[in-house]
Amino acid sequence: MSRPFSLLVAVVEDSPELLADLVEFLNLKGFVAQGFESGEAFFKAWPSTPFHLLLLDVALPGMSGLEIAQQIRAEHGLGRPLEIIMLTALDSSGDHVLGLEAGADTYLSKRSSLEVIEASCHSVRRRLERSAADDGKAGEEAAEHWILHVRDWFVTAPNGRRLQLTHAEVVVLSMLFAHPGQAVAREALLLRLEKQDTLSNLRNLDNTTSRLRRKVFAACGIELPLRPSYGKGYTFSGRCGLAA
Repeated sequence: MSRPFSLLVAVVEDSPELLADLVEFLNLKGFVAQGFESGEAFFKAWPSTPFHLLLLDVALPGMSGLEIAQQIRAEHGLGRPLEIIMLTALDSSGDHVLGLEAGADTYLSKRSSLEVIEASCHSVRRRLERSAADDGKAGEEAAEHWILHVRDWFVTAPNGRRLQLTHAEVVVLSMLFAHPGQAVAREALLLRLEKQDTLSNLRNLDNTTSRLRRKVFAACGIELPLRPSYGKGYTFSGRCGLAA
């Protein structure tokens, strides 16, 4: 069986509260989400960060969502480097037409439930999973090992690429590598990090794992099989080993 596909999602939204809520929700649902408050900030990160999906507000300061979509499609044409879901309060039929003509693949109202947004992201992930299964790469990667070099603070991916880690990332991965395939409680990870079990520290831990997954993908070109287990903690689902 192939392992789950980590969908990299960029969220562009100028409301800090809504942006934080969307990013947190998507990460908790198993996606790898990163937030941006403007189109200009997004273009500083993309395409060097190879997002699969852009969740895009239309009414933004500076570049509008329509202008962002138009620029992406104009520069990359039919290659369609990422899918675009427009999420906006402008939900008349005319607005829908403008969004789709600008290059959006899907147009959702901001009144849409979080479940609808999640389902749309899953739809994109399923298409990409089918593509990955066709070329056989997922099966090859699943048979290889990730190696954590604890003393030197770096991880080696199955394709041989390396990524230098922070102390916190080494601590988290060492616990997960010691229990592959098993959920490790967030509270246990905080204890190993010598952090108190507070809401702030729990959120910092979630941010650390999400950031690590993005870093690994950007540096190594494959997803780190670190999955949130809702209500339980985190699980490392790949083959792995520890090196002194």
